[in-house]
Amino acid sequence: MKPVTKLSYNELEKALNKTTLKLHPSQVHGLVCGFLCGHPKDTKAWEELVAGKDESEATHIVLQSLYDLSAKQLREFLFEFQLMLPKDTKELPERAEALTLWCQGMLTGLKMAEVPITDRQPSELTEAINDLIEVAKMNYEDVVASEEDEAAYTDLVEYIRMVVTFIYQDLHEQDAPKTSGTAKDKLH
Repeated sequence: MKPVTKLSYNELEKALNKTTLKLHPSQVHGLVCGFLCGHPKDTKAWEELVAGKDESEATHIVLQSLYDLSAKQLREFLFEFQLMLPKDTKELPERAEALTLWCQGMLTGLKMAEVPITDRQPSELTEAINDLIEVAKMNYEDVVASEEDEAAYTDLVEYIRMVVTFIYQDLHEQDAPKTSGTAKDKLH
C-alpha cells in the first residue's frame, strides 16, 4: 500500500461517518495530536476510542493515515502542520465550533497519553495547556461573521498551531536522554 501524503477534512469526515460514534473530524485530529504529544504506551487506544472495535478496513486506513501524517508533521516540526478544520468557505460559527472541538480532542489525547492537564506546576507548558483549555471552553455561538471575528479566528488558529508544536517539542525534550557535556568537552 502506498503511503498517504495528504488527507483532507472531507475524507476524514466520510470515514468517521461510517463509525458508530461519528465524531467530528477536527476533534479526532486534535485527539491524535494530543496523543502524539505525549508518549503513549498503547498506540491503538485512540483508534478504538474513535472507531470502535468493529471498524472497516477503509476506515482504519484513513485513521492510520491521519496518525502517520500528524506524527510526521509534529516530529519534523513541519510548517505544513495545520489543524484539521473546515474550509474558510464555511460559516464562521461552524469553524469556531470545530476549533473548540479540536482543542477538546487535543486535551483528551494528552490525557490518554497520561500528560497531566490540571494541577500542574507553573511553567510555559502549563500556560500552553491552559490556553488550550480556554479555547476548548469558547462559546462559539457568540461568534459573529464580521471582519473582526474572522481576523480573531485566523489569529487564534495560528496561535493554537504554534502551541501544539511547542507542547510536542517540550514534552519530547523532557523525555529525551540527557547527555553530559558538549561535543567540544568530549574531544578534550
